[in-house]
Amino acid sequence: MDDFAAHLQKTQRITFFFLSFCFFAWALFPPYRAYIAGLILGTAVSLINSLYLAWKIRQLTNAVLERSKRKINLGFVTRAAMALLAALLAWKSEHVALSTTMAGLLFVPLATFLLAVAGNRRAGK
Repeated sequence: MDDFAAHLQKTQRITFFFLSFCFFAWALFPPYRAYIAGLILGTAVSLINSLYLAWKIRQLTNAVLERSKRKINLGFVTRAAMALLAALLAWKSEHVALSTTMAGLLFVPLATFLLAVAGNRRAGK
């Protein structure tokens, strides 16, 4: 489980670095603010969704280790609703681009995948 926390922390660090880069670009390039704002919104919701999923995985792990009969789901409906809310905010707002919001929603899963591939290559697997 310590490996899980380390991967999550590394993903968070990369996401926060990317968000700071996006805020910097938002301040520097006013004509592209709608696109950058969409990227910021999508990435932030993607990070929230990944943290929520990690919390649910920890709950599930603890329930399995304690041999609990309690039913635990992974919160797919909640995470899908968060992504839908971000898309609706982008769609209704003229200051946020829907296309980059959708691209931002894929940032954290893609970063996690690339970190896992790089970690496996480094480990020689």
